[in-house]
Amino acid sequence: MKKNLFVRDVKPDNRVDSLFLIENADLKTGKKGKYLTCTLSDSTGKIPCKIWGRYNGGDQEIEYIYKSLFENAGCVFRISGKADSYNEEIYVSINEGIEYLKNPAESKGINEGDFLFSPADIEGNKKEILHLSESISDEGLRNIVISVLKKTDGFFEKPAAKSKHHDYPGGLCEHTLEVAKISVSISEGISGSNLNRDILIAGAILHDIGKCMNFDRKGLSFQANSLYSLLGHITPALQMLSRYEAFTDKETFGELMHIIQSHHGDYGDIRPQTPEAWAVHFADNISATIHEVKSDLEQVPKGTSTWGKRIEGYVYKSANEPKERATPKPQKHIPNQKSINQFF
Repeated sequence: MKKNLFVRDVKPDNRVDSLFLIENADLKTGKKGKYLTCTLSDSTGKIPCKIWGRYNGGDQEIEYIYKSLFENAGCVFRISGKADSYNEEIYVSINEGIEYLKNPAESKGINEGDFLFSPADIEGNKKEILHLSESISDEGLRNIVISVLKKTDGFFEKPAAKSKHHDYPGGLCEHTLEVAKISVSISEGISGSNLNRDILIAGAILHDIGKCMNFDRKGLSFQANSLYSLLGHITPALQMLSRYEAFTDKETFGELMHIIQSHHGDYGDIRPQTPEAWAVHFADNISATIHEVKSDLEQVPKGTSTWGKRIEGYVYKSANEPKERATPKPQKHIPNQKSINQFF
């Protein structure tokens, strides 16, 4: 079977019968018994999927299919079902088509490029991260950051999460770069803040480094491993960075570790205490939240408000939303103080 339908072309009430990559399969229990949720992916995007099974299939059939999807994580399957929508979000519903989920689709003739989705500029983001790292003037902090990035597997290629935000290959590096840039803009934009730029950038780049231990490559995609839920990403990060304590003085190393330990803010075990830690915390939230809102609004018509499952609150898509991001025009003339005064 060849791929004949892409995520971007799926519309409500359409029949779906094509090949998709299945990710994040999860076993659920509802009022009528067990069912599965997962994400269908291809090169054009992702779409939720609910697997209900056949009328008389029962929980045993659902559990069998869950085992198949778990053992074949990152594989391409034939998806046969119907597209529906709820709260302006399109999803695929599978009943009789559960039969095709017992085994992955034949790999012969499959073009892997049809199933790999990532809006991230992986190479471009990598260059920017390394450039920022090199800009750290404190030799000890610079060596810590560069050494960690060189020795940590998958930082530039892995996702930042299973879902929610930056949940695609290269998402971790993209999110990290955004946090670093936002952190610097906070420092530069607040008069008299006098933040330590070196610690700020080092903390921003390393704040989510522990997520590299949360994902393993399986098939065509990255899948969360047991550490994702057992330890999260802060504990592995602190364990990893403890090897580099001798690279700098005790005070500087402690402040760097504090940024990583406290970047979840009020939701973490340690609340931020330094200006640099607060800046990274807020930058982290800004990057994650904007991406979550953007994802929740993807299928929403202009001028419409709906419930966003990622942001877990209402979101609104402006009727005046531009079709594409406007590029600011370069300023041709910077007025001198005399010309500025005429406006006051």
